[in-house]
Amino acid sequence: MPATPASEADSAVSLPIDSRPALKAGRLVLLAALSIAAAAALWYGFAQGTNPQATMPDGSSLLWLVIALLPASATAALIAPLAGGRQARWAKLIRLTNAIPLVWHLLAAACVASFVIAQVANSQPAPDNYWPLFGVWVVIVGSIVVWAATGVNRANLRFANVERWVRSHRWELAAVVALTVAAVTLRIVNLSSLPGPYEQDEAALAHQSLYALEGETPNMFMSGLQGHATMQHYSLAAVFKVLGVTIFSSRLLSALTGALTVPLLYVLLRQMFGKTVAFLGAAYLVAYHFHVHYSRVGLENIGDPFILVAVLYFAWRASRSGKTVDFVLTGLIMGLGLYLSPAARVVPVIVAALFGYTVLRRPRFLRQAAPGMGLLALAYGAAALPVAVFWITHQSEFMDRINIVGIFQSHWIDQQEAATGKSTLQILWDQSVHSFGAFGRFADRSQHYLAPIPYVDHLSLVPFLLGIGYAIYKVLEERYFLLLAIFGAVVVTGGVLTIEAPTSQRLVGTTVVVAAFVAIGLKVIADAASRWRPNASYAVASVGICALVASSVHFYFWDYRTGGYYTDYNTYVAKQVVDYAKTLPKDTRLFWYGDPKMFLSGSGHPSMTFPLRDYPRFDVMQDGKVISPGSVEGDAPTAFMLMTHRQSELQPLIDSCPGGELKTFVLLAGRRGINGVQRTNEVSFFAYKVLTPNHCLPLTAQQ
Repeated sequence: MPATPASEADSAVSLPIDSRPALKAGRLVLLAALSIAAAAALWYGFAQGTNPQATMPDGSSLLWLVIALLPASATAALIAPLAGGRQARWAKLIRLTNAIPLVWHLLAAACVASFVIAQVANSQPAPDNYWPLFGVWVVIVGSIVVWAATGVNRANLRFANVERWVRSHRWELAAVVALTVAAVTLRIVNLSSLPGPYEQDEAALAHQSLYALEGETPNMFMSGLQGHATMQHYSLAAVFKVLGVTIFSSRLLSALTGALTVPLLYVLLRQMFGKTVAFLGAAYLVAYHFHVHYSRVGLENIGDPFILVAVLYFAWRASRSGKTVDFVLTGLIMGLGLYLSPAARVVPVIVAALFGYTVLRRPRFLRQAAPGMGLLALAYGAAALPVAVFWITHQSEFMDRINIVGIFQSHWIDQQEAATGKSTLQILWDQSVHSFGAFGRFADRSQHYLAPIPYVDHLSLVPFLLGIGYAIYKVLEERYFLLLAIFGAVVVTGGVLTIEAPTSQRLVGTTVVVAAFVAIGLKVIADAASRWRPNASYAVASVGICALVASSVHFYFWDYRTGGYYTDYNTYVAKQVVDYAKTLPKDTRLFWYGDPKMFLSGSGHPSMTFPLRDYPRFDVMQDGKVISPGSVEGDAPTAFMLMTHRQSELQPLIDSCPGGELKTFVLLAGRRGINGVQRTNEVSFFAYKVLTPNHCLPLTAQQ
């Protein structure tokens, strides 16, 4: 029998399982845990809590058989030495089983268990409680992580070895820690008010998290608002549970995700390009205005670069060494990314491009890539299957957002052809010019950012373009091809093929690649300077990165903060409404005259309805109807708020309920928005309040 390697995590093509008894037994325990988890999920599918009408989809008996066979075959491999050689009738079967590395059994069991969870979560009638399924899924993901940890050389974890490693890398570690602390600081300071006001999509997602916290969205293996996975809402709900429901807590996850992307980018660039490019790229990302902004907004978009860098770290390692553990962790993190951001769906395309290009450049890698990709797919399925099966059975949910913003899916391109007379190719060319041109020429069109400068400011443009040019020149090297592939894939899928390009929230994934290109460009400039003056390289690179960081920080925390660029007119009005309403007693009835522009009751305008969710809120429609789930009966303090297009209804209200206080709210001139600069002061709404208990109601309600 061939000699076995020290660990099957060391090679994607090693066939015999690890022969160390303790390690082999430990991994079999993991396999047993996964099998038990799958069986428990299947049993729960039949029981489904207290639901007497519980049924399972067809094929559940086959699942029972697979769950039983997986640990049985691996156990046979464990007792292979007892086969007694060729004399035993079943020795060949044992040897065949033993030839399959245990990791295949583990990941197969994990996939089966996840598929069972998906079947149960999508069964009808629905389970009474999804938390047992979530617990099983955590066991599945945790078991794969523990398996990966068993491949770590324990000698490297001894205190003396760790201390020696830290001592030899102390300055590098200090630099990375300093960059991370700086990133956290820039993303948390003044987080509640910058950017301001609280944008409606932020509020809508926060409201979804409240539904999860209150148990109104019980299934964490589905997607909801605009195709966002419910698991994302549960993660924010956990923050609300600990820190309370505030603007700061709703943005905190984004801030931490953005800050953690900095050290992740450092370790990725370090193994691809070395320390200098890694430090320059991470330092640029610390203060990069585009990345800083989305780290401070309560949206999921900042998860795009985080997931991208985390996946590519292990994918790059796998493409270099072919280790099993790197393939497995690539697939696992890629699958987990689906629960954090819809844009994570494009990451498998980038990973496939990396491995495909590596095979073209180094055909020998195919021997490692073929089984490695199989393991990657199994790990991806183990993490992703619960939500993937939901999307397969609810395809409209999967395509929800792309059907709205895709130029083909929404038929936007047909409308443009009819309106402009241009051909499809001409429109696609215009889309490409605006999408790629946003990195140096065109400003953002999205209310989520709306910065007056391109995504790459003019000072950063020189090293950025130099970095791209150098990458194109070196495209035959896999590391440069990877950067160009990422940049092209994100800009095409998030820009060219979507309406209103460039739209910043769909292009946040480019931020890490922009940082890499800027770092490469600075390195090229610094190396060129050293040819003219020896030892000038570090000085030039240091001065360059400090200038870029200072410029970006000044723009975002001074120019952008005071420019009134963020979000739209209605959201600024909503902020004034919220600030005013919070000065009133909490039992004050709020009657809002905003139809048809914006609404206060129900889900209404989220920037109003989320902060005022505990107030009695009523919409007075143009036809006089009063819309609200609550009652207008009884005496209570009352406030009427009318937008300017409903001003004619104000005086009759005052006449019918005299003795109140009238206040006029104004948006000051100078605010910059989607429709341009606001040149004059504008009245946003009128408020008339009567705080003593009274019978004041809209005139139609009085009648």
